[in-house]
Amino acid sequence: MSRRRGRGENGRRPSRATVIVTALLAVLLVGAAVAIAYYTPLMSVRNVDVVGAKVVDANEIRRAAQAPTGTPLLQVDTVAVADRVAVLPEIEEVTVERSYPSTLTIDVTERVPVVTLEQDGKIGVMDRLGMVYRSFPDRKSLPAPFVGLPTVVTGHPGPKDPTTKAVLAVAQELPDWLRSRTTSIEASSPADITVELKSGRHAVWGDSSQTAEKADALRQILKLKGDELNVSSPDFPAIK
Repeated sequence: MSRRRGRGENGRRPSRATVIVTALLAVLLVGAAVAIAYYTPLMSVRNVDVVGAKVVDANEIRRAAQAPTGTPLLQVDTVAVADRVAVLPEIEEVTVERSYPSTLTIDVTERVPVVTLEQDGKIGVMDRLGMVYRSFPDRKSLPAPFVGLPTVVTGHPGPKDPTTKAVLAVAQELPDWLRSRTTSIEASSPADITVELKSGRHAVWGDSSQTAEKADALRQILKLKGDELNVSSPDFPAIK
């Protein structure tokens, strides 16, 4: 018949001194590891990886980041690096992370151009959040990616303006066939949106809801004669 031993082979608890020594050794090991990581070049920055860049050149992001190559990763101020990258106009959001043993990873989200607008005698490019992040002297100066964007016309265009937000919501959800035919999206309020077409006709859109349904209704009545196409109630479109 065997007897169960508890707390070790001799059935006794480790001595208090043994516990203290073990704890001190663990603390010393952790401290040594932190010291190695913080003060020695063993885990210093050797690589800077850029993730998420499609329009902006990755080398441009690296130059803006000014990552301190050769500096131990733990000493790198990742917030400062991110702030420097965020200054680039095309960058909407950026995070910087340490990737051991020797890599700094810069993850960016680029701004999505949605509309253009006339502002202070220039042509601005507005992103999905309502931020004007690029500006050009005139429409002839617009680079190819921005040429086909519709123009936004509101009383107070900006990221906090409810009317602008409503227009941007419509602009982002327009199907390709309709976006290519749209010259501008105008609104005096979030519930009074009008889509102006290249043909000179205009579609009364109402608010920013049911864009897909309104686009389908518009496609059906485009065959009919009339300058004003009302799809604010997509189940009952009207034309005059």
